[in-house]
Amino acid sequence: MATKLEHLPVELFYEIFTYFQFHEVFNIFSNLNSRFNAIIDDISTMPVYLCLNGMSMAVTELYHTHLSQPNICNRLTSLYVSDTLAIDNGLWLLSHISTFINLRHLSLIDIIRFSFELILNSLSPINSLIMFSVRFTAKYRAAYTFLDVPEGAYYERIFHLFPSLRVCHLLFWRHIREYPYYQLGLPLERVLPLGRAFMPIETRLLNLQSLVLKDCSPSFLSYLLQYLPQLEQLSYEQSSSWLLQKYPPIHDDNK
Repeated sequence: MATKLEHLPVELFYEIFTYFQFHEVFNIFSNLNSRFNAIIDDISTMPVYLCLNGMSMAVTELYHTHLSQPNICNRLTSLYVSDTLAIDNGLWLLSHISTFINLRHLSLIDIIRFSFELILNSLSPINSLIMFSVRFTAKYRAAYTFLDVPEGAYYERIFHLFPSLRVCHLLFWRHIREYPYYQLGLPLERVLPLGRAFMPIETRLLNLQSLVLKDCSPSFLSYLLQYLPQLEQLSYEQSSSWLLQKYPPIHDDNK
């Protein structure tokens, strides 16, 4: 007896869908019949890649519309957001991330600094998130995005926002131009506390098991090892010491 498409198990379709991007699955299968419509509406574990691999603005807007639907956003578990080609994806994420109540994996690629800081400053803690990543497609993009930001400046806010993290990839690339950050009129929170060459962390992540860093000074690495003794995996690149020799940190005696 011949097996019909309608007789195949749902798990097999999920396996097939992993070879496509979400919008491809949506465009190819959603209008076939009522069963496929139900299967696609029930997809909750399939990663969503927003604006990667040359995704057009039309497709990006399709994602924005689809992911904003109440029956979709509250089931989304894995999201990759890129500002590489569309610089407003970070702002879109800012206005919608609070609706992704079951989000477990979040990766930000080439996110612009303005959007990144707005996200950190405006969110309430998200307990469902267990994996968070910040990465860049090119070294110059990372260096420019976080120009003159002292080491560790964002860690406390990230750890506070995502207290259940198990895996964290923070691939910042520290860079200071001819004039150090404390001579550029940056806010007081950028001034380093007395006796520190980096911004300290106050929130403890008891569940954090894996931490990946792109650029890390020896002093900050030593601090992390003492602060996060439960780490099972740690990956980093050690930065050179010329930075602090040329630009010793300014200190705030009140901290």
